[in-house]
Amino acid sequence: MNKIMKTIVTAGALAGIAVVASAQMTLPKNLNLSKESKLWIEGTSTMKSFSCAASKVDVSVSSEPGSAPNELVQSASLTVPVASLDCKNGTMNSHMRKALKAENNPQISWRMSSYRVTGTEVVIKGRLSIAGTEKPLELTATGNADNDGTIRIKGSTKFKMSEYGVKPPSLMLGSMKVGDPITVLFDLLLTP
Repeated sequence: MNKIMKTIVTAGALAGIAVVASAQMTLPKNLNLSKESKLWIEGTSTMKSFSCAASKVDVSVSSEPGSAPNELVQSASLTVPVASLDCKNGTMNSHMRKALKAENNPQISWRMSSYRVTGTEVVIKGRLSIAGTEKPLELTATGNADNDGTIRIKGSTKFKMSEYGVKPPSLMLGSMKVGDPITVLFDLLLTP
């Protein structure tokens, strides 16, 4: 009987330690994109420069609270529905969607493969998929994390649409041409 009681007490103590230990372990937390976040594209044409803002951006970020800056984010991905890009001009929107092959590729997506932090500079490596073509893309941004777990990432990257198989739109028998280089700018605020 004494041996059975010792076994029960030992099992209970181990179970209690396991519960306390699991309660103290910090599991990765998903971060949510704040409504204050912005993502937009800037480019040029033979007529004028333009800007197209994304009205919808889906972000998935998993972080490890309390980790060092280089280990804070465990995974990250971003999706922009092509239909959510608005250049404030219906004709331009239509040509852009056609150029981006939106009917067969309704979203632009990016996923992080790695990153490093030096001070407030963040260099993020990942893969960008546009119009059915996926390529590696490195982003340089500034970032900071608050004590409450909020992360802000701001930056831009420039590349040629043709690198992703996108033919820049041309109108009016070629008298108006969109420039091949574009700049993607972002100001993302992620909250726990």
